[in-house]
Amino acid sequence: MKRNKILSASLLVTVFAFSLFTVTYLQLNMAGSSTVSDVDNAQPLIFSAPLILGVDFNEDSRLLNQSTMIEIYNFVKNNPGIHFRGICDNLGLPIGVVQYHLGLLTRAGLLLVHRDRQYTRYFETQRFGEIEMKMISLLRHKTVRRILAVLSERDSIFHKDLAVKLDISSHALTWQMNRLRKTGLVDAVKEGMKVKYLLNQENAMTVKSCLCMT
Repeated sequence: MKRNKILSASLLVTVFAFSLFTVTYLQLNMAGSSTVSDVDNAQPLIFSAPLILGVDFNEDSRLLNQSTMIEIYNFVKNNPGIHFRGICDNLGLPIGVVQYHLGLLTRAGLLLVHRDRQYTRYFETQRFGEIEMKMISLLRHKTVRRILAVLSERDSIFHKDLAVKLDISSHALTWQMNRLRKTGLVDAVKEGMKVKYLLNQENAMTVKSCLCMT
């Protein structure tokens, strides 16, 4: 509890400092390129960032709500590798609100962004290595997770038996396994005309550890 309070306080201080720097920088730029009359009549620039994202501050007061930022941070912390839309849907927050706060959190160095094909995934900073982030991102795909979960429970399994267990076609399983073999997470061994799969021993412990986090 004490650690969470300290973390929340640090989060607020960091984001506030970053926001203050941004506002000051924008005000100086505006002052340097505008007349005295323009500057005197200008609206506070603290509202300019959400407007850039196409969000009207007056329509959603949660945009600059620090409790919302902490909620987003804690959700990512407890759900490593969650993608952008997953944050919006699970927290019931508008896209613009989440986009704004994630922007502040990543620029403040509190969250990391990891690209996973068409997904943008988020992780708590300094908690995971590059290999772990890649592995967790893979595990966020439902079929991949089911495959690796089965392989983590046994020494090996034949292609046909795995397809039956997962209730997917042999062709679909072949596509998935070729992809996983390229990542180095899974090995394939031929026994006559049959192929069986097993976790790569070098990465087996990491896979099992990451399965517990997702």
